[in-house]
Amino acid sequence: MPVSPVYQAVRDFTSICQRTSPANAARWTAALIAHLPECTKNRSLVPADRTWELAGATFKTSAGSTVALPGAYTAGAREMYCRNVYLRTGLTMPNEGWVMDLGANRGLFSVWAALSGATTIAVEAQEGFAQEIRRLATHNGVDARVRIEIAVASGAKTSGTQVGEVADEDVWAATSHGGVTRPADRSIPELMSEHGIDRVRLMKMDIEGGEFAVLAANEDLSWLSLVDQLAIELHHGHGDMIALVNRLRDHGLVVDLRDDSGSRVPATSSSVAYAYCRR
Repeated sequence: MPVSPVYQAVRDFTSICQRTSPANAARWTAALIAHLPECTKNRSLVPADRTWELAGATFKTSAGSTVALPGAYTAGAREMYCRNVYLRTGLTMPNEGWVMDLGANRGLFSVWAALSGATTIAVEAQEGFAQEIRRLATHNGVDARVRIEIAVASGAKTSGTQVGEVADEDVWAATSHGGVTRPADRSIPELMSEHGIDRVRLMKMDIEGGEFAVLAANEDLSWLSLVDQLAIELHHGHGDMIALVNRLRDHGLVVDLRDDSGSRVPATSSSVAYAYCRR
C-alpha cells in the first residue's frame, strides 16, 4: 500500500531527530515550518533540507558511524542517512572487506562504507565528482579506504554508454559534473580483478538505467555469486524489469522489491523503484 505524503513527512521528521544532532534537527524543523506552504504545495521536504547547506551537518548512520558533511554535500543526506534508502530492508553496511558503490555521485555512500571499516570502490561516470569524493573522504579521515574510478559501469559485452540516461547525448551534455566525452566502460569483473577483490560484501547500484547494461541478458553474471548483498535503484524505460529481477534470482539472490516509500511491490508494478538482494 502506498505511503501517504503526511505519513512519510512524519517518518522523515522522526528519523532526522534520531540520525542528526539536536541542533541540526532543530534547524531543519525551523526551516520546515518556515517553508511549510512550499513543502506542502510541492510535496517535498527539500526546502527544509537546504538549511543544512549553510553550515553543514553530521549524521549517525544506521550502522552507527558518524558522517560529517560540509554544506555542499547535504542535499542527499536525508535520503541517504535518515530514510536509509539503500539498506532499509535489513541489508547491512560491512565493517570490513569490500564495498562497491556504482554511481557514487559526491561520495556519501562510499564514505559511509569507509567509516564503517570497509574499503570502497567509488565508481562514477561524471569526472568532476572525483575531487568532491576525495574531498569528502579526506574531511572524514578515510581517504585511504576510498578508491575512485571514473568510468561508466557496464557489462563486458554491453556498453553502459548505450543504455540508460547516460546514452542520451542531451542528458549527458546537461550533467553537472560530466566531461565533454563519457569515460571508458568498466565491467564488474574487470574492476574486481584490478583491485584484487575476491568477494564483495555490499554493492550499491544507482546508475540511471545502466543496471540494464551491467546485468544484461547476454552477460556472464557468474560474478554475482561473489556478491553478498546488492541494493539497486531501478529505473523504468531502459529494459525489461521482470527479466532483470529473474536473472538476479536465477543467480541465487533473494530479491525484495520496494517502491520509493519502502512498501513492498511485485516486479510487475510500475512503482517498483528498488531491489534489495541478499544471499
